[in-house]
Amino acid sequence: MAYEKLDGQGMANLQSNADRMNWYQKGNRFSVDFGGHSTIMTVNNNDVLVAYDSPTSNGMGQKNASVNYTKAELAKEYGQYKDTLDQLIATGTTHAQQRDGATSSASSSSASVSQEALNKTYTIMGHTFKPVWADDYKSYVLVGTDGEGEAAEWAPNAIGYSVEERKQGMEQVSEAYKELYGKD
Repeated sequence: MAYEKLDGQGMANLQSNADRMNWYQKGNRFSVDFGGHSTIMTVNNNDVLVAYDSPTSNGMGQKNASVNYTKAELAKEYGQYKDTLDQLIATGTTHAQQRDGATSSASSSSASVSQEALNKTYTIMGHTFKPVWADDYKSYVLVGTDGEGEAAEWAPNAIGYSVEERKQGMEQVSEAYKELYGKD
C-alpha cells in the first residue's frame, strides 16, 4: 500500500508491472525493485517509512528521499485492494526468489556474455545504456550513461514519458538483455 501511494500511478499500472517486480522481506523491512534501485518500506508500530531515490529530470536520482505514512491512512485509501496487493506481492516474491536462484549461478552465465556485447551500448527510449557488473546480482546490468540508473528500473518509472512509451521502453530493455546474454 505504501509503495502504491508513493508511486501514485494507479493499481492498473502496478498490476501491469507485476511480472518485473521483485519483492523482499526481512523482519519489518520490505523492499521492491525492478532489477535495480529498491524502494524500502520499514513498518514500525502504526507507521510505514518509505525510503526511495528522489526522481530527477533524467529519471531516478542518486539521492535518497523518504516519506512516512500511517497504517490507518494507507488502509483507508488502499484497503479495498488488499487481496490484489497480496497477490502482486506473492508474484513479486516468487520472481525475486527465481532471480536470486538464477544469479547464484551467474558466474557461469556471465562467462557466456561476449566481449563484443560488453563493449556495446544499448539504446532504450532514446537513452544510452552500457553493461556494468553488479556484485549484488553477480551479473551484468544495463546502466544509463546520463544518470538514468539501471534500465529495468528506469524505463517503467521514466518521468516525462507516457505509459505506452514506458511499456515500449520495457520491451526495449528486454530485447537489450536478450542481446547481451544471447538468450531469453
